[in-house]
Amino acid sequence: MPLRQHFSRYIQIGVIFIFLLGACSYNDGRVLQQPRPDQIDTISPTTTSADSFSSPVASGDTLSVTGPWSNGVAIDSRYTCDGLNVSPPLSWTKTTQNFSAYAVIMTDLDAPEFAHWVITNIDPSALSIPEDVPPGLMAVAKNSDGKATYNGPCPPRGSQHRYNISLYGLSEVVEAQSGDPAPSMIAAIEAVAQEVASTEFTYAR
Repeated sequence: MPLRQHFSRYIQIGVIFIFLLGACSYNDGRVLQQPRPDQIDTISPTTTSADSFSSPVASGDTLSVTGPWSNGVAIDSRYTCDGLNVSPPLSWTKTTQNFSAYAVIMTDLDAPEFAHWVITNIDPSALSIPEDVPPGLMAVAKNSDGKATYNGPCPPRGSQHRYNISLYGLSEVVEAQSGDPAPSMIAAIEAVAQEVASTEFTYAR
């Protein structure tokens, strides 16, 4: 083969070799690049547990009532037959329940047949009643002394009795008026009671 043909053949082979090298090194975007330091931060996945779906009970969801005494201890004599014999002030919690009215019943746990204090149709927006609450603001049942008013603790001398005051949240206003017999008013209250809260105290003579 003539020298010129050999030289031409070598040139062709060289061109092909250079082309192949270029093809192997060409970056068309399909080669993964090394991540930068700011690209390697990880995001923690959001996890869900049973606790995520539990709804905490809001404070005040349960009705409670308090008076001017610690639960279960002696009441001040001003609220008894030995003192001023005026009704005690009461306060209660606001709850998520929408009551139509409130009612209060005071019971001598050692003489439950004696009617001390039954009132109903207290304004549903009220969260308290004052000491010696005016009877005209609500319906007051006739007590065991035959009066539509409060009758404080007055156990026999030499004895101690336990008392309970219960606050009722009512679903509707009770059809009652002052002077109604205590048993019938209590029955009407209990018939529409949605929730009740109580506090207890004692008194000795």
